[in-house]
Formats: sequence, structure tokens, C-alpha cells
Amino acid sequence: MHDIYIDVMIPHALRRKRARLLKQLPALDQIVRGSLFERTRRCGTPSCHCASGEGHTSAYLGVTLAPGKTVQVTVPRELVPVVRTWTNNYDRLCKLLEEISVVNRELLRLRSVEEIPSSARARVKRS
Repeated sequence: MHDIYIDVMIPHALRRKRARLLKQLPALDQIVRGSLFERTRRCGTPSCHCASGEGHTSAYLGVTLAPGKTVQVTVPRELVPVVRTWTNNYDRLCKLLEEISVVNRELLRLRSVEEIPSSARARVKRS
């Protein structure tokens, strides 16, 4: 009898854990993949402050695309906090998706997976 109780509780605990993880997902409209970095350069004007001191600092978002190409987007100073949040959200999303995947694999292993409702099945595109 005790084994049956454990078998029922494990899937229940896994579903609760998955629900907690789902609540932690960041808003999908506040995500960007890439690295935020700064570059300092000199403009070349002899009378500019950068000729003898600190250069001009610019922020960029860098992203490596599939065929090995890199894209860089200049980020205005006032948007740096936003882009930093979005890149952090992307990292958090990836980690949470992996944790959810671990839970789902365990539910599959236990054969404790719910059927997909027909309304949700209609939204899944088949190739």
C-alpha cells in the first residue's frame, strides 16, 4: 500500500514543481539572445578629449548566427539596462526550460503524462 502512495505522490510532486517553474518564466516579449558589451574607440579628431584620455564608449549587442556570421547592434546608453535585463531573461529562460524538460522526462519515464487536449492539438503544426 505504501508503494502505491509513493507512486501517486511522485508524479503529483513533479507536476507541482513544473507549475512552479512555469510561473518563473520571463515574459517572452522581454527576451533577446546575445551578449551585451562595450567598446572604447578614438574618433581621430586631434582636438577631441579621446586623443589623449579616455575614448568614446559605445554599447553593443552581439549575436552569433547559425552560419557563423556575427551581428552587432548598437545600443543607446539609455537602453543598456533594458538590453541587460532582456539578455538575463534569455539566460533564465534557457535554464528554466532545461529544468522543465528534466521534470517532463521523469514524468514520461513514470508514464504519467496527461493527454494533450484536442483544442491544443489543433494548434500544433505537423510537417
